[in-house]
Amino acid sequence: MLSTVDALVALNQVIPNATDADQFGDDQLTALSLASPGTQQTVVDLLGNSGGGMSVPAITALLLGALTITTEYRRGSLTTTALAEPRRIRLLGAKLAALALTVLIASAGLALARALMLGIGLGIQGEALLLDPARVAASWALGALALILYAGVGFAVGILVRSPITAILTLGAAIVVESLIRPFAMLILGAPNPVQYLPFGLVPDLSGTNPLAALTGSDAPLMTVLPTGTALFTLLCWTLLVVTAASLRFRRADTPALM
Repeated sequence: MLSTVDALVALNQVIPNATDADQFGDDQLTALSLASPGTQQTVVDLLGNSGGGMSVPAITALLLGALTITTEYRRGSLTTTALAEPRRIRLLGAKLAALALTVLIASAGLALARALMLGIGLGIQGEALLLDPARVAASWALGALALILYAGVGFAVGILVRSPITAILTLGAAIVVESLIRPFAMLILGAPNPVQYLPFGLVPDLSGTNPLAALTGSDAPLMTVLPTGTALFTLLCWTLLVVTAASLRFRRADTPALM
């Protein structure tokens, strides 16, 4: 069966110099196939790391968190809930716990889907599983925790801006701006630099995988500066910061001042 790499090589026979795939060495071709542990790890990566910046699962978690609370503002159901539970911190904690549970369940489904993708791919290509199940489980646990934290960031931004459209625009603008200044800061300041500690570009550091390692000729994660533990702690700090700011606003406005 024709693999993706084979297709890229064949493309050069139709369009000269369309890709550089025909110039890959044997090591690069192996690293890009499912015969490579790195490629297998990339397939099962819960965060969907593509080599830099944010990923689709992380963006989805952000939007889920933001839309969960802003929808309640739009419908007015938050006020009704606050009347039933006037202790606002407890109310906020309950909503965050429900959000975390939702993201955890979704993460389990995503992990299952990625495992099936890898299994089907290995079966089609006749390759053996080269991953340590314990390492895969640990990466899934870390990925699920990261998605929960990103959902918390989105939730807090939703409380701060209150509007679904404004929340989406705010998060989108922050992601775009950060994606623009990260490479520039790397070029000017080198690594590490303060920009590397911004929250929306931590996915490669959290994931610890490099989908393009074979192309770059490096075993190090692409554009990765922070160790995984440091990246996770950084994201946790950002989450606590914005959730604290949102909690202060939530206690002082928008809901009946019963307590």
